[in-house]
Amino acid sequence: MAGKNRKDHRGRVLPPNVSQKSDQRYIWRKMIDGHQYVLTDNDLNELKKKIVRKESELQNGIYSNPTKITLNEWFCKWMDLYKGNLKLTTRDRYQKEWEYYVQDSPLGKMQLSKIKRMHIIELYKKLSEENGLATATVHNVHIIIYGSLSDAQNDGLITENPAINAFQKIEHKEPQHRQALSVREQELFIDFLSSNKKYKVYLPMFAFFLGTGTRLGELTGLTWKDIDLKRNVISINHIMNYSRVNGKRVFHVSTPKTKSGIREIPILPELKKQLLLQRQYDFMTGIHGTATIDGYTDFVFHTSAGTPYMQTGLNAIITRIVNAYNRQETERAKSGKREPELLPDFSPHVLRHTFCTRFCENESNVKVIQAIMGHKDIKTTMNIYAHATDDKIQETMKDLSSKIKIC
Repeated sequence: MAGKNRKDHRGRVLPPNVSQKSDQRYIWRKMIDGHQYVLTDNDLNELKKKIVRKESELQNGIYSNPTKITLNEWFCKWMDLYKGNLKLTTRDRYQKEWEYYVQDSPLGKMQLSKIKRMHIIELYKKLSEENGLATATVHNVHIIIYGSLSDAQNDGLITENPAINAFQKIEHKEPQHRQALSVREQELFIDFLSSNKKYKVYLPMFAFFLGTGTRLGELTGLTWKDIDLKRNVISINHIMNYSRVNGKRVFHVSTPKTKSGIREIPILPELKKQLLLQRQYDFMTGIHGTATIDGYTDFVFHTSAGTPYMQTGLNAIITRIVNAYNRQETERAKSGKREPELLPDFSPHVLRHTFCTRFCENESNVKVIQAIMGHKDIKTTMNIYAHATDDKIQETMKDLSSKIKIC
């Protein structure tokens, strides 16, 4: 029987049809009547309980009365039956988007057999027009609803998928352009960090953001093994996540979502100095990134407890720095009788976007930019490049206006 002699990393013999993945999750797969059923769990005993429940359901018929099942009830069963092999981060996103946008809606409480396309369109229009969600977010919700109803149709619970073409019937909003820091704002931010005794300790981390354009999870998961100071390259090969696993929010490591996310980034000379300074800070304070998460440890950037940063923690640090700078600048501007140069509050992703914008302003080879940024779709790179080029044209023309006489 398949899986009979398999063992886990602790040497335990696994039940039939159960294996253990590289991220140490246990996974059960079984093909019944042409359908593959998948269950996963981090705990082997919990997975065994799920298997018993699932096999009981399958033996007795998946549902005692399928005509009464609601969309919410089907979503829970669908996640267990068909989405057990999703990455933990994707699974967590599906769960959160359902809870936020579908679960408490009239659609979520409707019986599958009574759902019409108009009901789905009503939800999408409400999310878009009343809740103000971006078109991309509504589309994410649509992907989940469409996929769940598609499998419900395949299982004979409904005769057709009412989500077909539902997304095309809402008015799409143009995506808002993420605003990168201007050259001047970037200078003010870095100069303040460099000169402020309280916040100077964060300079290496923010220099890393602005010198590599890495994503948040790529930076927080970075270990010293990923940095080769002899070759002057940084290896991006895994991502740190903080999401829900078995009902609890925990740190866990995963591979990048796409192959393009796995890459090497050259180390700029100034960034190398900051990395050495970060190492010096660690030795001076005796605080290191000693947490061990899924086999990874010795994290480059970490909290005072040696754990990786969470996004909420980094957002709070940025807000404190910006507020401190703005208070100082307001006082100095008042004393100097001038207008203050204030910084906007921003997120870690804005720093990635800022790096990409500076890169686009100084590099014409879009494929090189795409490779360094780890963009899967070159359209993403081109959109940023086009915007950066437009800004550069405006800047050039303004500079030219002071140098030529045309009237």
